Amino acid sequence: MSGIGIITNPKARRNLRNPAIAQQLAEILGDCGSVCAPEDFDNLHLLTREFCERDIDVLCINGGDGTIHAAMTTMVRAYGDKPLPPVALLCGGTMNTIAKGIGIQGKPLPILEEVVSTYKQKVDFVTRPRWLMKVDGNRYGFMLGTGVFANYLEQYYEGTPSVPWAMWVLARGVLSAFVGGIHIRRMMRRHHGVARADDETWPRTEWAAVAAGTVDQVGLGFSPFYECLENPGKMHAVGLGSRPVQLVMELIPAIRHQPLQHPDNFSKVCVSLTLTANEQVTYMLDGDFYRGKNTLTVEIGPRVDFIQPFTKPSTST
Repeated sequence: MSGIGIITNPKARRNLRNPAIAQQLAEILGDCGSVCAPEDFDNLHLLTREFCERDIDVLCINGGDGTIHAAMTTMVRAYGDKPLPPVALLCGGTMNTIAKGIGIQGKPLPILEEVVSTYKQKVDFVTRPRWLMKVDGNRYGFMLGTGVFANYLEQYYEGTPSVPWAMWVLARGVLSAFVGGIHIRRMMRRHHGVARADDETWPRTEWAAVAAGTVDQVGLGFSPFYECLENPGKMHAVGLGSRPVQLVMELIPAIRHQPLQHPDNFSKVCVSLTLTANEQVTYMLDGDFYRGKNTLTVEIGPRVDFIQPFTKPSTST
């Protein structure tokens, strides 16, 4: 066996509160692998190439959504066409949106203890597949959004990241929508572009957001990409063109896994999404911000098998 490789982000907020986390992870891991805390993206590239050369059996990621995005991007670049190893998310972030969207909850040390225990027993892990999205040709992630998705996060990062603060930013925006206040005007800044999902061009050019996901949740219980769960190997794309109050009314369906209601909003299960604009497209990918080119391209990428750490294999009788 080639062992377990752990990537822990020393700059993640939760890890900053526990500087000993790398040592604690190493003590649990023992001689089953290695723990690495890369300081920057270049070091992360070197590390993932080493993991590929070692042909590790399991990759563990300790950090938030941005850490997962960076780790998976460098893993895909290192592995190329080679299948990725099973991935265990240790839930070391503030919100852990991707992990929750895959049904993983817990704390880093207990999750790793379970993974190591299963590994030592040499039994198969219970896994759940998800597909990465390939964005602009060289980035990989599970949740992407322009407009309101990026603008909400911009306001969220203006405070101290936490679940209560995230709920307050959302509530403030909802209340602001009904009075046309400054917060909703910032959050709902519209942009122009032609959106195309597979072979379908949506009949609007002004958007509050164009988004896609291969995990259903985006945080706080909202699941705008719920159709990806029933369509393996595809993304669920949405285009939001309605006005602020109408978009607020779509929040309840987004919790209940129900279709968008307003005729200016669009939804499609697809394998590719493009947004062509007359200016550079700014977007959010797994909580990180990017300014791309005038055309944003999103395609289905490699499959990732996520370990379900507290789920035992089913047995037939």
